[in-house]
Amino acid sequence: MKSPRLFLIKPVGEEYNNSIELAGQKIIINSTVENAKHVNRFAEVISVPIYYDGDIKPGDIIIVHHNVFRIYYDTKGRAKKSPNFFRDDIYMIDPFQFYMYHNGIEWKSVDDWCFVRPIDKENPYLYEKALEENTGELVYGNKRLFSRGVDNGSLIKFSKNSEYEFIVNDELLYRMNTRDVIALI
Repeated sequence: MKSPRLFLIKPVGEEYNNSIELAGQKIIINSTVENAKHVNRFAEVISVPIYYDGDIKPGDIIIVHHNVFRIYYDTKGRAKKSPNFFRDDIYMIDPFQFYMYHNGIEWKSVDDWCFVRPIDKENPYLYEKALEENTGELVYGNKRLFSRGVDNGSLIKFSKNSEYEFIVNDELLYRMNTRDVIALI
């Protein structure tokens, strides 16, 4: 099954990441669906759009928007799956609803999205005094940043309130747009 313009995906695991394992026991850490923090953001690509000519292929893992797998309540208080839900565990998303993909070898940013490792403010002695808030290290850049001399590993300043938290490879990273990278340090 293919769509002319939408990606077909399924969540890697469940729609929500609501539990952890502690001392061999499964512990629920969140029992509400309202908080987007615990919504799963990892999906496997089932099929790419008919008119798509990019690098992503079926089987690749992508990082999606937090509302793709989110559960909502309708006006009568009934739980409903997101508007992206198709059937079974299949969801349909537009290309602008994901930010990065893993091709089996490495993570790669999509379009103008990038991922930045925040500077740890608890250990400021590890960094120069000039590094303050809204400073980070570019971890996953994109073609536009690379063409401007901003490479992975570069220290950057980013605009206020541009960061959005994602956990990638068990590490906190900020997802942001290229336009939010405002200076190379």
